[in-house]
Amino acid sequence: MDLDLDLWSVGWREGLIAIIALLLLYILVIFLRMRRLQRRLIGASDPPSSAQSAVAAYTAIQEPMAPVPASQPPGGVAPVEVAPPPAVVNEAPSFPWNEPPPEIPGQALIEALQREVEQLRCEVDELRGEVLAAREELRSHFSESVETPEEGSSPIYSGAMQLAQQGHDAMTIAQHCGITRAEADLVVAMARSRGEGF
Repeated sequence: MDLDLDLWSVGWREGLIAIIALLLLYILVIFLRMRRLQRRLIGASDPPSSAQSAVAAYTAIQEPMAPVPASQPPGGVAPVEVAPPPAVVNEAPSFPWNEPPPEIPGQALIEALQREVEQLRCEVDELRGEVLAAREELRSHFSESVETPEEGSSPIYSGAMQLAQQGHDAMTIAQHCGITRAEADLVVAMARSRGEGF
């Protein structure tokens, strides 16, 4: 009974480890089979030296015997010149993974999209420069209007600028002066830039 409980108490971690071990074993078996196949292919392309000597002996037997010259004793056999065995060219087998990959379908579309993305990046960079120039122009215009209050301008902004220069945060300035949070943020940014010497 305890054995049955032990078998069923295997957790998901142990199961995952067992699956990984089986996958590693499978990969190892496939690797060894590929190595054995590669050795067979290389061995088939290189004839052994014993096969070369057998080919040379066979060609020697197949050539007719030369007639006996008069200077040799009767029953003597003239030496036969044996042609060298044909040269064996060791060519490596051509496997399909040595071939260049086929043309990627939709390559022209991919290149067109890449050109369009590059063009859009250039346009975004131009727009970013225009926005930065407009921001600087707005800041300079706002700082001039705050520094030199014109007739009829609200003293609220000059009070907000004084509070910002004293170090108050944007929420406090907005509550005290009755302006929006965005206006208070702008006033704080202006006071900081003026304090840094810009």
